[in-house]
Amino acid sequence: MRMRNKATFAVASMAATMFACSTAAPASSATVIPTTNTATTAGTQTALDVVRGKTRCFSYSYGDNGTTSVTVYFHNRCKHSRGIKIRVAQAPDACIWVRGGDFDKKKFKGARPTVQSIKEVSHCG
Repeated sequence: MRMRNKATFAVASMAATMFACSTAAPASSATVIPTTNTATTAGTQTALDVVRGKTRCFSYSYGDNGTTSVTVYFHNRCKHSRGIKIRVAQAPDACIWVRGGDFDKKKFKGARPTVQSIKEVSHCG
């Protein structure tokens, strides 16, 4: 209860300060700069760099903006073991056998590595 009163008081005092500042400035020179919009745009750009996908048994994700490495995170959602084959440009390919219900990650290093394909396979070898 006490915390709610402090929060209400803080919001009310901030609103009063903003009201006082906006009435003190003349209407012709008042310009609003959207500072929160730039923060939202920067947050949206980083969120777009993550690629997510699903196969029959796997869900996976990876970042698409790596300069020296890319890490692929994967989770086997099935009860039985399956393989996941990851093909990456500028790095050696990998085939990883994953038990049912397990999850793991694989890091690929190289010059500007990009994930070309992720496939579910019945055997690695």
